[in-house]
Amino acid sequence: MYDKEENEHITIGSIIAKKIQGLPLSGAEEESIENWLADSPRNREIYERCNDRQEQEASYTYLSSIDVPEAFARFKRNRLADKSIKKTSTTQRLSAYLLAASILLAGMFGLYTLYFEHPEEAPMEKTAASVDYGPAGNKATVTLSDGRVFNLDEVQNEIYIDEDGVNYRDGSIVAETKAVASIEITTPRGGLYNLTLPDGTRVKLNAGSTLNYPTKFQEHSREVQLTGEAYFEVVQQRERPFTVRTSGQIITVLGTHFNVAAYEGPSPTKTTLTEGKVHVKETVNQTALILEPGQQVVLHEGRLSKRAVNVDQELAWLQGKFNFDGKSLQEVMDDLSRWYNVDVVYKGEVPDIHFFGGTFRSSKLSTILSILESNAIHYRMTEDHKLIISGK
Repeated sequence: MYDKEENEHITIGSIIAKKIQGLPLSGAEEESIENWLADSPRNREIYERCNDRQEQEASYTYLSSIDVPEAFARFKRNRLADKSIKKTSTTQRLSAYLLAASILLAGMFGLYTLYFEHPEEAPMEKTAASVDYGPAGNKATVTLSDGRVFNLDEVQNEIYIDEDGVNYRDGSIVAETKAVASIEITTPRGGLYNLTLPDGTRVKLNAGSTLNYPTKFQEHSREVQLTGEAYFEVVQQRERPFTVRTSGQIITVLGTHFNVAAYEGPSPTKTTLTEGKVHVKETVNQTALILEPGQQVVLHEGRLSKRAVNVDQELAWLQGKFNFDGKSLQEVMDDLSRWYNVDVVYKGEVPDIHFFGGTFRSSKLSTILSILESNAIHYRMTEDHKLIISGK
């Protein structure tokens, strides 16, 4: 557990997170932050750094790259070792300041990654949920064009297609497909799966997604249809371009790595490129754009636009993370709804807020929702997979 001094820093971190977001503080919180700022020039320096937008973005980029389980284990090892060493008061103060700075920055961004990964040791956790939901797992359904349906093994995590049928990665058979023209794989909310197509192209299918593809590609083309989100690692075949069709756009490549998020609903469709080149065409007006690595094409209300993005943040789901940076409450709730298989219901007036940062997708839903506590939002989970959101 954390000692008294560290708990004080954690508390200060949560207060500063609220203050910077313009949320009301209690009288006790106002007094705590004023006393902390008056305590030393170093504390005020830390506070000013937390208010600096460039510092926030740089720190978020750094924090997103951290292997949290390893960092947490190293932190605990160091603490155990430190107990046997008599420190000078200067070293103790320096350690406290560094701890304060790291917690303040993490708290500012809504990350709290140290505690999200180890909720049993989280002093910030306030909501004791009697109902909770775990993260998505290996769940998918294969539907063949002849009408057969197969629920995939949750112990496995990948299938591949060859000339004889659908197989798991360990070689065991899902279904024979010699007389089948096409295959559809669907991940439900709360599910994800990997697959390898007949040409060797690998696909990671996110929660709430459907991919339809032929058992054998055409001689001069390779075409699949996507609803939802998937990451493609396309095998290069110059004589046979690879095409992904979504609602409203056609993406064509030769051999490349890219991500497509094309969920049904009001959210824009986003195509993000990590390697190679991609040609994106809007199907109504026939406008088209070429993507270079590190760029993203957004299709919104029938219009295409292109922008440079932080690929690691945009494709955080591939690293087991949520990226909430710049997203509205509605967009964040859509992500959580798909990942945790819950229906989001809004009650009363909900604040129009945007988030900064993210956290790990391996956490339970209640742990992630604790972010909302500092954003003027109440939540409640029910036994019939509903998440009730209301403003204070």
